[in-house]
Amino acid sequence: MKDQGSEHVSEMNLFFLTGPGDLPAALSSGEGLPDGFILGRCGSGSECGHMLRELRKGDETALLPVFLKDFSSDREQEAADGPARTRDEMEKLALKIGNRLRDVDEQALRKSLDLRLLAFLYSREGKKLRPVLDPFSRELYSYPLADYLSGGLMDSSRWLSELLEKGYLEEETLTDRIRACPKCDGAHLNYVDVCPFCRSMDIRRVPFVHCFTCGRVGPQEAFVREGSMQCPFCGARLRHIGSDYDRPMDNYLCTSCSQTFAEPDVSCRCFLCGTWSPVDGLSVRSFREYSLSDKGIIAVRSGNTDDLYSVFDALNYTKPEPFRYILDWQLQLSERPPAEPFSLMVISFPNAEKVRETVGRKKVTEIMESVAKRLRENIRKTDISTRTAENDLLLLLPKTGEKGCTVLASKVRALEKETRQPDGLVLEISVKTMVFPRDRVEGEDAVLLMERLKG
Repeated sequence: MKDQGSEHVSEMNLFFLTGPGDLPAALSSGEGLPDGFILGRCGSGSECGHMLRELRKGDETALLPVFLKDFSSDREQEAADGPARTRDEMEKLALKIGNRLRDVDEQALRKSLDLRLLAFLYSREGKKLRPVLDPFSRELYSYPLADYLSGGLMDSSRWLSELLEKGYLEEETLTDRIRACPKCDGAHLNYVDVCPFCRSMDIRRVPFVHCFTCGRVGPQEAFVREGSMQCPFCGARLRHIGSDYDRPMDNYLCTSCSQTFAEPDVSCRCFLCGTWSPVDGLSVRSFREYSLSDKGIIAVRSGNTDDLYSVFDALNYTKPEPFRYILDWQLQLSERPPAEPFSLMVISFPNAEKVRETVGRKKVTEIMESVAKRLRENIRKTDISTRTAENDLLLLLPKTGEKGCTVLASKVRALEKETRQPDGLVLEISVKTMVFPRDRVEGEDAVLLMERLKG
C-alpha cells in the first residue's frame, strides 16, 4: 500500500485520501467508483472528519467502506469501518461489504434516508448504532453515523426513535440515561441547593442550639451574648452542655429570608436557556445502542420501507408515546367519580402478508385503503389511533361505553366480507375490545394494559 497522493491500493481499488482536495479526483477518475477509501495523513483531525462527512452524505459514496489511517475521534471511528489494517484485511472487509450491498437497490437508496441507514447496518454484519459522548452538544450524546448519513439534516435521536417505533431497529445495550431541561431539551444543567421557602441560593449550614429551659431551637450565633451562652428567648444561662442545652444536628439558615430548615430543596438551572426546574420536572432521555431488526432486513432487501399499514395513519393517528400518555390520563380519570366511560379497541390483520403474497402488493394496498376509508367513516374526530410494532391498530374511544364499543366492533368485523376476492380470499380482521372502568385492573398503566389487550 502506497502512501503518496491519491493512488489505488491493490486490486480492490481503495483510494488513499490525504486531504479534501483529493476527493473530487477520486470520484471523477474515469474508472468508476472505487471500492472504498482510506483516510490518512490529513492536515488535521477536522479535515479528516470533513472528508468522512462528505463521503457519508454522498448518494454514491455513503455506504462504501472507509478506513482511518491516522488518529481520529470517537465520532469518526463510529461512522467509519475501523482503522487502516493490512492490505489483505481491508480488502477482505471491503469485499464482504460490497457483496452484501449487491442485495440493495441502488436507486431506492437515493430516495430514502431511512433505507440508506438500514442498508449501512445490513452491509456491516453485526454493526450497531452507538451513541457517542459529545460534551459540547446540546444533548451530550449523539449518533455520529446517523448524523453523517443524513448530512446533519435529521435529529438523529428522533430519527432512530421513529425507526424503532416502525420496527426497523431493535433496542440493544443501554449506554446512559440523562436528564434534560423541559423547555429546550438541553442536558447542561446545574443542580443547586435552595431555600424551600423563598427559593434563594444564598443558604448556609450552621450549628444549632437547643435550650432545655424553654425548648427553643435556634442558630448558635443567636445564643452567644458577651462571650457566654444565653438563650435569646427565655434569658436562661446555658453553662453546661447536656444539662442546660444540647446541639442537635446542623440545620440550614437562609440569608435571604432568615428561615431555618433541616434539608434544602434541589433546583436545576439550564446553562443553555436559563430555565429553573425542579428535579422531578426534568425530562428523562435514554441513549442506547440499536441494531437492525428482521423487519429492517426485509426492507433493505425489498428496497422499500413503505408498509401496508401506513394507510391507517390518517385515522387521527398519533405516535405510540403520546398515545400512551393520553391512555394513562384516561385511566386516571376513570378512577375519579363520576367515572367517564371510554373504550379501547385493537384491530389486527392476521393474514395480511399471505394476502400480499397471493394478490400482490398493489392489490393488497388497494384493499387496505378501502378498509381504512370505511373505518374513517365510522370513527369520530375525538377518537385517536396508533400502531404497535406488530402493526396492530389501536383505537382509543373517549366517552364510549359498552354499547357504543360493541356497535363499532360489529361494523369493523363486517368489513372483512367487503375484502373478499373473486377466488374467495379475504383479508381477515380481528377485533378485541375493553370498556372502562368495567375492565380496569388496579395499578395497571397504559403499557401493561396494551400488553394485556394484545394477549
